[in-house]
Amino acid sequence: MGNDDPCKVIGIGTIEMHLHDAVVRTLSDVRYVPDIKHNLISLGTLESLGCRYGTEEGVLKVSRGSLVLMKANRIGSVLTGSVDISTSLLDSHNTQLWHMRLVHMGDKPITVLSKRGLLGNQIFGKLDFYEHCIFGKKKKVSFNVASSKGVLDYIYSYLWGPC
Repeated sequence: MGNDDPCKVIGIGTIEMHLHDAVVRTLSDVRYVPDIKHNLISLGTLESLGCRYGTEEGVLKVSRGSLVLMKANRIGSVLTGSVDISTSLLDSHNTQLWHMRLVHMGDKPITVLSKRGLLGNQIFGKLDFYEHCIFGKKKKVSFNVASSKGVLDYIYSYLWGPC
């Protein structure tokens, strides 16, 4: 940030944006940082995805091939655009939701089901470690079965040890 204070990333996910041409575009690997008041889009990240950008008369245009993906106007030294976020899907939220729906299944089996297309077109992340999920799945150990000839023999040997 500008004041050298670190901000915590709460989640990584996918968003759908309504842009200037009324087309909905999907942007993935988006970081959700609640301390930042405005939505920021990295031009370097867009460039690594194959997009080109350039400014002309105070207007920034981001394009891929001949298709203009988004525009931003310069106000002072800051470029601002009008993008409405229509949906936000956090990977960890989807994973946690399906974890609970599928009776506390782990993140690896959820990923396998997702790759097979059984959970829709959602993106899944890692699950946090929860003790109640791990220890709740522990196998129960049964006690040894003992037999006795007399009515009070078993109780007597349990209390006082073998004779």
